[in-house]
Amino acid sequence: MKILLMSKDRQFCDRTRLAFAREGSAVRIADRQGIWSRAALTDDVMLLHSANAASAARWCRLVRRVHRVGPLVACCDTLDSAGVAAVLDAGADDVVPAAVPDAELLARVRAVCRRSPNAGAGRQRFGSIIVDPGSRGASVNGHLVPLRRAEFRLLSYLLANADRIVGARELIEDVLGGKHTGDNALIRVHLSQLRRKLGAAGTAIETVRGQGYRLTSAGAEVMLMKSA
Repeated sequence: MKILLMSKDRQFCDRTRLAFAREGSAVRIADRQGIWSRAALTDDVMLLHSANAASAARWCRLVRRVHRVGPLVACCDTLDSAGVAAVLDAGADDVVPAAVPDAELLARVRAVCRRSPNAGAGRQRFGSIIVDPGSRGASVNGHLVPLRRAEFRLLSYLLANADRIVGARELIEDVLGGKHTGDNALIRVHLSQLRRKLGAAGTAIETVRGQGYRLTSAGAEVMLMKSA
């Protein structure tokens, strides 16, 4: 899943990025000027962080005016019942206190994506691989691939960051929630198992010597040829 986070609060950004990374999702952080960017339309959901409900409502109305039609979740530092109603009426699909526990924020984002009129919202596809964060499932050419939690997180994160090299430290600390000690054996084992389970599709996961790993378009073309 790809999340666009609009926030000026560095602590909130870091906390949110890590929480979603450990669910296999990529968070792109931008300032409010990013609302006008066409790139924002490629994200599955927008998170809008504001100090209070009045500010959130103003920005929600602006987002809807510039034709941002995807799921929109507002997070407010201070919030009361009247504020919740105002933000929802302004165009948010959900509104939560910024201090909400990570697990609840993740669940709320998944819920608004499931309710989105945009078919398949939240689902990611790369070649013949499809990852569905809602069901925590993955498939290749329509066939379900049983993945362990760590494998699902790694695949989802690589897919959300397709064609970008992702370092082992980032995968260990941000995605798996461990501490990087310089030994990348854990990541190599997980990715080896993941490639094996994906079969021909596993060729899309490329090891970039000395840098990390990425899902490549070239690998996607190879796996489609093998499955044809």
